[in-house]
Amino acid sequence: MLIRCPKCNVSYDIGTATIPEEGRKMRCSQCGEIWLCLPQDLFEAPKEEPIQVEDPEPSAAEEKQEDVAIPEENTDEKPEPTEEKKEEKEELPAGKKEMQEIFARLETQTENLFQYEKNLPAHIKLWHQIKQILGLQRRRNRQILSGISVILVLLLLFYLRYDIVRLAPFMEKVYAAVGIESVIVGEGLEFQNITRNEYEEDYINKMEIRGFITNITDKTLNIPNMRIELLDKNAQPLQVIYQEPPVRRIIAGSKVAFQVIVTKPSTFSKFVYMTFTREQPKETLKAVNIRPDDV
Repeated sequence: MLIRCPKCNVSYDIGTATIPEEGRKMRCSQCGEIWLCLPQDLFEAPKEEPIQVEDPEPSAAEEKQEDVAIPEENTDEKPEPTEEKKEEKEELPAGKKEMQEIFARLETQTENLFQYEKNLPAHIKLWHQIKQILGLQRRRNRQILSGISVILVLLLLFYLRYDIVRLAPFMEKVYAAVGIESVIVGEGLEFQNITRNEYEEDYINKMEIRGFITNITDKTLNIPNMRIELLDKNAQPLQVIYQEPPVRRIIAGSKVAFQVIVTKPSTFSKFVYMTFTREQPKETLKAVNIRPDDV
């Protein structure tokens, strides 16, 4: 009986081996495919029709020989075959013998493989199942998955850049090298006790803004430029003023008082909104550094 690999269609002669009703796992030596072989999968090799050769007419010598009776020897004892005949009898056809050897080797490899998989730890079995589901046995699929993983990691590094720099400050240089901003402007600094006072001086309306810049961290920080927005009652911006800080660095846990004078503020301004910015506008005024007691 023959069996055929469902993947590469290579046929194997299993000789007198039988397949149980529940089937038996087989492995192809050509492509490595493992499948469950059932009894109905077996098929017979196509029979070659014998070539009929017409017997030539016997010669006169052969007819004479046929008429001569051969003396019978002791029929109880059968003649033993010679060594040459024994070897010819034991030797199988080369193709069939090779197929039987391949089948025996495949059977041994399959049994060893089943035994190996049976003794694997649970987590390795789970990983093998995941690889089979994702199709990671193929090199192309592994390359595609590796590319997707790299893209996801890069997106994660970009999305979490602020948190990463907080935990590992040296990463700021890495992000800066590729032109990615990884530090929030003015992080660790706060505006406190902001007051505003509008007055008139030399017939010119002015607005005085005072307050403190406080370092709430435990390390010395640089102070970026200040952005001051005057908003109307609907919180719509009317004027934007950029101011340099009174000092460029502030030590941990300390505060710096500042004073900003806005000339000709809008008469519709109701609110003041202050933030830090990296922008370097052409017209940037210098804030005045005052003593905290004067605020």
